[in-house]
Amino acid sequence: MPSRDGYTQGEPCWADLSTEDTEGAKAFYGGVFGWTWEEAGMPDAGMPYSMAHKDGRRVAGLGPISPELTAMGLRSVWNIYLAVDSADEAYRRAIDAGGRGLMEPYDVMTAGRMAYIMDNQGAAIGFWQAGDHSGAQLIKEPGTMSWSELYVPDVGAATGFLGAVLGLTAEAADMGPMSYTLLKVGDEVVAGVMEPPENVPTCWSVYFGAADIDETAGKVTELGGQVMNGPFPTPLGQMIVAADTAGGVFLVHDYSTQAGGAG
Repeated sequence: MPSRDGYTQGEPCWADLSTEDTEGAKAFYGGVFGWTWEEAGMPDAGMPYSMAHKDGRRVAGLGPISPELTAMGLRSVWNIYLAVDSADEAYRRAIDAGGRGLMEPYDVMTAGRMAYIMDNQGAAIGFWQAGDHSGAQLIKEPGTMSWSELYVPDVGAATGFLGAVLGLTAEAADMGPMSYTLLKVGDEVVAGVMEPPENVPTCWSVYFGAADIDETAGKVTELGGQVMNGPFPTPLGQMIVAADTAGGVFLVHDYSTQAGGAG
């Protein structure tokens, strides 16, 4: 079981959902992935936040969506965070490399320090400097974060940006007719980059693992979500593209057809 108690700079370490219907999202994702929930924010101070648990370990987060995102027509969106040694230094390097600051570094109580930026291709990403909270405690298992992927029009420019900011390196992957680039921290593959599929915006996306992709697809539909594509075969196993009850998009792949999962 791939338990984690820390991450190296550049690794995707956390994902959380911003949504207009937090209680509905808890019911939906709890039903799909078997998550239980722990209140971790300060609702009385206007900072509600919930942690999803799987097998007793933290695997994802959930909070209310911001007015800025709802003004863009979004009701639910998954956010990806990359581990950094220093949120302040990563934020500065991102601006110097042509990114745009969305949220300056700030302390999240004693959990850690975070910042949010838009890269030089227009994809938003969070930086997380661990304090008491180092990130997901369980990954690459059914019901947990298993892969992260960046969709950008200029893959070379995006990987160059991530290299300058976080020291990530890029390596072309053999995916047959599809062009695909792997992001690496040292020798470890941590994420992927590709040009956006049709009708997909520039963004980071999150994958979760499943033990049975057909069963998971059925749960998505039964709980009021939508299977937008699939199941279909990929090098990561059978996969679906799904949306929750408020339109938040996520991907799921089947570990029974790809031992060890992604990465």
